[in-house]
Amino acid sequence: MKITQLLVTTAFCLVTIANMGKVDASITETPELIQIVGSARSLNCRVKKITPLSDSGGRVSWSYDGQYILLDRKSEDGYYDIYRIRPEGGDEVCLTCDLSAVLGKGHVGQPEWHPSGKYVVFQAQKKPKQGRWGRDLAATPGLGRHSDLWLMELETRRLFRLTNTPDDDTSGVLHPHFSHEGSKLTWSEMYKAPDFLKGYGEWKIQVADFAIEESKPVLSNLKSYVPGKPGWYENHGLFRDNDKLLFTSTFDNSKAFHSKVYQYDIKQAQLDCLADEKWNEHAMYSPDWKRIVWMTGQENMNRGTDYWSMNLDGSDKVRLTDFNNPNLPTFKKKLIVAADASFSPNGKFLIAYLQINLVTQEGVTVLIELDDNWDLPAKK
Repeated sequence: MKITQLLVTTAFCLVTIANMGKVDASITETPELIQIVGSARSLNCRVKKITPLSDSGGRVSWSYDGQYILLDRKSEDGYYDIYRIRPEGGDEVCLTCDLSAVLGKGHVGQPEWHPSGKYVVFQAQKKPKQGRWGRDLAATPGLGRHSDLWLMELETRRLFRLTNTPDDDTSGVLHPHFSHEGSKLTWSEMYKAPDFLKGYGEWKIQVADFAIEESKPVLSNLKSYVPGKPGWYENHGLFRDNDKLLFTSTFDNSKAFHSKVYQYDIKQAQLDCLADEKWNEHAMYSPDWKRIVWMTGQENMNRGTDYWSMNLDGSDKVRLTDFNNPNLPTFKKKLIVAADASFSPNGKFLIAYLQINLVTQEGVTVLIELDDNWDLPAKK
């Protein structure tokens, strides 16, 4: 695949650790945040502390050296941009706010670090018809329609377009992820538009070799996967040996908010459903590759969701957070949806995007300090 160029330490440092958990005084103490922060007191969860980092937020990615976090959020113009911050919340820089000459004025989001720390892959809304309400809504980072994948070289801020999806209603990309050593790039790509107000369309998971040749990114050996029936597929990346795909899909029911988490063994062509109770999504492997953390609505009395963990085969499911527990004294009758999250390199923290409005995708960004025993088996 030929790509057109367009110009435009796994350990934390001591200062970062010392500052983690300090609340930004500028963040408004809303009922939602009171409920979220107070949920750390629940005896049902495996969390030490929850600290708000931003009273807005979106999709997140923690750098492999632990020094920075990427997130997307709405800028003043109403469109999403990508920001880089420290884990303690300081040194915020917008990476895309001044790149409209190349990207247009549309949504930019779903950032993901390359393991080298030199590059960031992201989604960007296609230029045609930017500004139309329906098209803009469909192109928000969480939906990904009418978008392409781009790569930014951080040192020079050069931009490279990685995909060129059609300009019609069948276009879309979602959730790009690099393999842990950086040699492969995976993402979801739409190939058939949904029927009017019905379903999410038909998507496939794309897997390509990634390399830098003559200072330019190159994708090659592209392979497409639809492990189950045609439907919506949300990519969550590859396992350690690049032999398994982790993803969310609704291919067997097409019901909104009843998606399931799957793992597909590429070599064996074996598909396993790992989580299917209520709403399941946003799965990720732990840094030591021993557990999977995902969001689910199981055991919640409302339609909110929380983070849980499980073994690689889907067994031993354990609750991690308890955002929606009506029996807690800080419960404010708010529906909290645990959305995109990313591990710190040492596996002790999660940076998390929690949605408080599913229609507008309004949300907050929080730092979750996990218990030391968060990955131990469930108590019998």
